[in-house]
Amino acid sequence: MKNIKYILLPLGFTLSMLIAVGCSNDEGAIKPYEQFVANPKTAVATKVVNNSDLIASITSDTTYSVTSGVEATEVRYLSSTGLSMKAFVFEIDLTNPQVRIEASTPNNSPSFGMQPMTKQATYEDFEEHKVWAGINADFYNMDTGVPQGIVYKEGLAIKTTVTDALNTFFAITKDGKALIGDQQMYPDIKNNIQEAVGGRVTLLKDGVAVQQVDKRLEPRTCIGVNQDGTRVYMLVVDGRNFHYSNGMNYDDLAKFMKALGAYQAINLDGGGSSTFFIRTTPSFDADRFAVRNWPTDNGGKERSVANGLIVVSVTN
Repeated sequence: MKNIKYILLPLGFTLSMLIAVGCSNDEGAIKPYEQFVANPKTAVATKVVNNSDLIASITSDTTYSVTSGVEATEVRYLSSTGLSMKAFVFEIDLTNPQVRIEASTPNNSPSFGMQPMTKQATYEDFEEHKVWAGINADFYNMDTGVPQGIVYKEGLAIKTTVTDALNTFFAITKDGKALIGDQQMYPDIKNNIQEAVGGRVTLLKDGVAVQQVDKRLEPRTCIGVNQDGTRVYMLVVDGRNFHYSNGMNYDDLAKFMKALGAYQAINLDGGGSSTFFIRTTPSFDADRFAVRNWPTDNGGKERSVANGLIVVSVTN
């Protein structure tokens, strides 16, 4: 065996050298925060980078057209707090005369129950009324499927009672505009509602983020509307998976929605309910709908939910 010589340095000397290197004033040294630069490629990611402090760096950033007037964006990124994130956004242009946002229920029925969103979509999908995308909506009783908030379908008030004063709602009015409201607002506009689902926590009110006490990171679904009610933003953020996506708190949801252009925004049901799906083919194949996010139930299996919001194209 070859003779190997070891050079032993006093511990104190070694530590002093490390400290000296660490404290170097070399202007060329790389600082940790300089290693992360967000280079957005899509319009959505660009708005979030430019209008918020949420994104440190972007791993992937893709936008695709779902149908005319409906754009989807998927962004995987490292947050400014150092957490992996995956966000999914629908941006819907309601000035497009063929685009509608409607409430969905199990079996397209006025009664209550629970059913996966991709299954709910099949009951609303036909040639002149084609479903292209959707998200889950209201919180609900997981034994009975009764939602917490209001439900309107095709101008019919299916449910007008709420759990408490915290309940909010997203609605499409009879003139095709989107709005977000609370229980104080409801009596004044209830006769003008065409479609509606309930929500809970208010994220943005008149363009201002609402102060939140709950700081928990969770998978989230939320919805926002621009100031004139012609553009709708649907956001799903995956969570409960450290290396993939950690979820958001209400404060960051508000920042994200405001960065997109929302003036009003509310939180919808999250956790294992969060669902973001698209149509993958114009045909009516049995597997025409695909969930793009990763629901936390059973390793990504879609949960049965009480209701949702679907994006449809209509032909007159």
